[in-house]
Amino acid sequence: MRIKIRRTIPVQTTDDVNRALCELGIDDHATYREVLVVNEPGQPTATRESLLVGLYARAFIRIQLQDSMRLIEQDDPAAGSPITLRCDRPTKANRHRTQTCTYTKVR
Repeated sequence: MRIKIRRTIPVQTTDDVNRALCELGIDDHATYREVLVVNEPGQPTATRESLLVGLYARAFIRIQLQDSMRLIEQDDPAAGSPITLRCDRPTKANRHRTQTCTYTKVR
């Protein structure tokens, strides 16, 4: 599954996010590891890791898709494969910052 979130009209963004969340294979009672990596040329790579219950992982994914992330991917939702969110955007210094957030089922 691969869904690109449209940012032109708020209704389209909400529809795309809702459709993506319906297609995701998230177990609300499982534990997920979230790894957020931010890359910007000329800056050190920033990484954040945390553990979340599936219900909270779903909420975090919704917030990230509505706010900044542009693409969501999951190879096989039925098998519980990792969920990846991506975003590329320009910075004020005319460079591109890349954000990648991966949710992996731990147990």
